[in-house]
Amino acid sequence: MLDKYMESQNIVYKTLTNAVNKNTYSHAYLFETNGNEDALDIAISFAKTLLCPNNYTNNNQCVNCTQCQKIDKNIFSDIKIIEPDGMWIKKEQLDELQREFSKKSVESNKKIYIINNAELLNVQASNSILKFLEEPEENIIAILVTKNIYQLLTTIVSRCQIISLKKNKEKEIIDEEIKEKLEYVNNFIKYLEKEKIETLLMTQKLWHEYFKERKDYINGYELILIYYKDVLNFKLNRQIELFNEYKEEIEVIANNNTFNNLIYKINKIIELKEHIKINANQSLLLDKLIIELSRGDIDG
Repeated sequence: MLDKYMESQNIVYKTLTNAVNKNTYSHAYLFETNGNEDALDIAISFAKTLLCPNNYTNNNQCVNCTQCQKIDKNIFSDIKIIEPDGMWIKKEQLDELQREFSKKSVESNKKIYIINNAELLNVQASNSILKFLEEPEENIIAILVTKNIYQLLTTIVSRCQIISLKKNKEKEIIDEEIKEKLEYVNNFIKYLEKEKIETLLMTQKLWHEYFKERKDYINGYELILIYYKDVLNFKLNRQIELFNEYKEEIEVIANNNTFNNLIYKINKIIELKEHIKINANQSLLLDKLIIELSRGDIDG
């Protein structure tokens, strides 16, 4: 359970265990993964602790914890984990959740639902979960897990306690190949932000010579996404996640973009990145990305 993350996620661990021990837990949490692959497991571990009648944070403390075993098998009636159905989390999934949670709890004194990849809530599902969060029922706890907090409705984010996870230690080590990719992405975005649509004439040199295979494209788009998130982080006076060596370039781009414009760009990158996974034409997608990111301010 949570004890497994006592050292690697020390701040998160203290925050969550204190909330349980003092009975001051929130009705809704938003786990920001920051690339941590253990995010869902941490969320489930937190749910186990909340549901444990003794507030245990370690399975070994229990003599025979059938409750945790049932949760691991996804057959515990008072916890529901929602995953995307295809590319999106749909309203029908949230409607079913609300029907199930309208029934009386039979196995514990709380009901918990976890929405994994919450950034993939479609518009209808986002509005549905927002209503659920706006009118919280006693002893129903929401845990949303997201890779991209900026893709969620701000009204959803504002109703949750944000839990920001640390990256896995092994991911903090950037080898020479990654550094080279960061350099290419930085040069591409720096050129794009300055020359706008003219970048279409330079795609071979700036992109195609290095990002050739589909997997390289996906990885490249992921780095573009992180780059613009770092620009947004800088604009919000938050810590830069990955592109620390390019702080000067990031500052220039942050000053030349509005907050809304950066959100728009981030969402467009996510949208086009998903198209690569379904075998769309890579060159055409890159052209479309350049056109979309070359647009002016979209405030209002």
